[in-house]
Amino acid sequence: MSDAVIYDRGYRSYDGPVGGRGATRRAIVTDGIRRILGLRRKTRRKLLPWALLSLSMLMAGIVVGLHFAAGSISAAISEGLPQYAELFDLFSRLALLFIAITGPELIGPDRSQGVLSVYFSRPMTVGDYLTAKLIAFVSVTSLIYLVPQIALHLGLASLSVDGFLAYLGGNLDVLWKILAVSLAFIAVHGGVLAVITSYIDRTGFAAAAFLGTIIAGRNLAEVIAEASFPGARWFSLLALDDHPRYVRDWLFDSDVGGVYAPEAAGFGPWVSVAVIAVVGLGGAFWMLQRYRRLA
Repeated sequence: MSDAVIYDRGYRSYDGPVGGRGATRRAIVTDGIRRILGLRRKTRRKLLPWALLSLSMLMAGIVVGLHFAAGSISAAISEGLPQYAELFDLFSRLALLFIAITGPELIGPDRSQGVLSVYFSRPMTVGDYLTAKLIAFVSVTSLIYLVPQIALHLGLASLSVDGFLAYLGGNLDVLWKILAVSLAFIAVHGGVLAVITSYIDRTGFAAAAFLGTIIAGRNLAEVIAEASFPGARWFSLLALDDHPRYVRDWLFDSDVGGVYAPEAAGFGPWVSVAVIAVVGLGGAFWMLQRYRRLA
């Protein structure tokens, strides 16, 4: 005789609100932001992302404080304090490390844990899923670029002899330049990350591959571009991290970084703009095709 026992667990069907594709996308965006910041996860998952974000905010405060200590914009410039263009060199390094740590966490676990089939069993397309992930990625990563620049902009307006509002009104072009350069960095780094994380599930390996592609790839491209064989200069375009910096110097009319590999090879800044677009859009298209095959 069987000893099986049936227990009444009090199962009830879900009777709450049912959202459509929009609600699903918002939920994935929220989950993506939580993953990037390590919210509702173990302490070790929170440590590095929050440490880098906190460091960027602290450094932004220090830079603005130094400008106030200088007393005026002209005094700050004469003392060599960082301006808009210089800040990108400083904070893009932090952003690069932040992306390497958090980017693979945003994409890899869903694939390695086999939950994509659950996502795509809902009224949601692959495009919806990846768009939501992209929004989460850009929303958090852009903070490292934009917050220091906005803080500096407001600080300089406070120091302006023409007055706060007069400075803001007279330097509106700075805002679109800041946004354009920030998006250029995010497009290059995000495009490379998209290709790598499309195939590498392990977050540590993906982070190492991403940093290697950006850092070692740049050095290798510079070496090959200086070779004597025909067409060698085209390899300078593989120095991906140089392109947003080249565009930054062009827009802000500065020479913060000296001469970049594409510039040394004879390419103009519009070529770098094209490369940035190709890397960003190409990475997105590559990931879209990859996930369509997995869906």
